[in-house]
Amino acid sequence: MKFKNRPNRCFNIDGEELWISRSVTVLPVLLFVQQGGIFVPLNKRGQALPDEVGKWGLPGGYLDYDETAGEAVVREVWEELGLDILTLQLEHTLKGSLEQPTYVFSQPRHRQNVTLRFSLLFFLKSGTELPVLDPQVGTDEVEDAQWFDLEAALGMSLSFRHEQVIRDCLETDFKESLQAVR
Repeated sequence: MKFKNRPNRCFNIDGEELWISRSVTVLPVLLFVQQGGIFVPLNKRGQALPDEVGKWGLPGGYLDYDETAGEAVVREVWEELGLDILTLQLEHTLKGSLEQPTYVFSQPRHRQNVTLRFSLLFFLKSGTELPVLDPQVGTDEVEDAQWFDLEAALGMSLSFRHEQVIRDCLETDFKESLQAVR
């Protein structure tokens, strides 16, 4: 896939790593309903990342210059999981939107000030397997990507407390859509 964004730039000044970027991150919360089960794709954070190395978590990252928040979600999911969510939304039923975030968290935290959460719930067509996860970035950024049963993921200690983010989505954004499944 090709993207029109311009990546953020990093400088090392007096031993400190400084990023010139928009201090906005996107956090897609992806759930997939398949044959009555609910699954979450997670990635394991690689050794080159500054925080939470080796922990499983949701995909996500910084909004780059010249891209919308929705474009950043598509790019991050592609880079970190290898999922083309634009194609998936054409082939399956998607509850959620790439146009506007479902939640905006705005509180300064060392590297970012704003997190835009996108709650995306896919209902796979009957008889369809979960898509293959194939991260497009090096293992220094994403060591691995795997599917987890929702309950297993909620029982894990995920990076950046993502298990709590998923719980919050279940209680708000996904509540009505998942009533028949849960």
